[in-house]
Amino acid sequence: MRPEYIKLDTDKPTYIRKDRLNAIANIDMTVFDCDGVLLDVRRSYNKAVAKTTIMIIDAFTGTMLPDTLFDGALNFKYKITGGFNSDWAHTYAYIMRILVEAGPEGLKEINRMATESLKFQKPSDRFNFIEGKLDIPIKLDGLYEKLEQFASRLDSTGIESVNRELLEKVGTGVTETINFRGEVGESMLSTLFEELFGGKKLFTETFGLLPSFVEVENGIVGEEEIVILESTIDLFEELYGAPRFGIASGSMANTARHALGDILYRFPKQSQIWHDVVDAAMDELGKQGLHKPNKFPLMKAAESYRPIKQGLYVGDTMADYYTAKNAGNEFIFAGVYECVHVAEAAMNAFLDRGSDIVAPTVNDLPMIILYAREQQ
Repeated sequence: MRPEYIKLDTDKPTYIRKDRLNAIANIDMTVFDCDGVLLDVRRSYNKAVAKTTIMIIDAFTGTMLPDTLFDGALNFKYKITGGFNSDWAHTYAYIMRILVEAGPEGLKEINRMATESLKFQKPSDRFNFIEGKLDIPIKLDGLYEKLEQFASRLDSTGIESVNRELLEKVGTGVTETINFRGEVGESMLSTLFEELFGGKKLFTETFGLLPSFVEVENGIVGEEEIVILESTIDLFEELYGAPRFGIASGSMANTARHALGDILYRFPKQSQIWHDVVDAAMDELGKQGLHKPNKFPLMKAAESYRPIKQGLYVGDTMADYYTAKNAGNEFIFAGVYECVHVAEAAMNAFLDRGSDIVAPTVNDLPMIILYAREQQ
């Protein structure tokens, strides 16, 4: 059952949990997710997920899937589980479920070819070895519904829930060839994704590698738009008396820097925790699994601001919601929904989970904090 909310008189629905008014009034620092919060990525990451999936399925089966298969409503089904904050993981889930449609005999052939490709070290060489050698039809009729149904069986463990369902069925030849858990330059999936996303120059700047799958001058990242306003950052600084805010995001630092431009310099450097920062921390600590929804990125972004009266984490997915919950009472959560493909469904999902604040965009949050302080 939903908790009791105060609905504010705003252009688009804005909600505050009534029992969290005091906590909201005491907020003295904020950590933001990036994609869907600081940036509108509806036209970029979803396109990169679709294109990567289409190219890998085509290489493994000879079937070219339509772009329209991967619409915003379907993507939301996976995001709402809380397990697919990473778009690489989201892509992996699509690929695994679609390959099931090749059937046992088709998968036997795919795994044979995939295993043979492992004699090549570079993921692009494995891709090129497989591409065009198999003709295993994937029926499009009912595929969208099957992908929807599959999402309903997944949970916040993300990749682990995909593998529990499908690893044995799809086969280890496929998964070893895709090498999902490998780094960019080692993994077929993440390397292809990032080449498509960043384009030649940005990919090379970010990873120190030349593209090997595709020669794209302008990557999909160019379709992102900045959401947060300079005036919003000014208001947060006024509310807190200093720039007490940071970023905890699954994005790569360099690609986010490219998309955000000069506005990124408003965020203190030590409080910017990106995907590659967490990777480096995992190597240093000898630990795995520190990416969201683990609380590590959020707590690391907040580190320099302690002591904290009340922290706020702002996100657009259920993975962000769980990240805040995993951080305990130190953080409350604001779910922003306007930059999600199915905005109303996202808004209702945040309300059903009992999010502390539900607002259209990050730009509405200073007004909400001011409102709570006035109520006190």
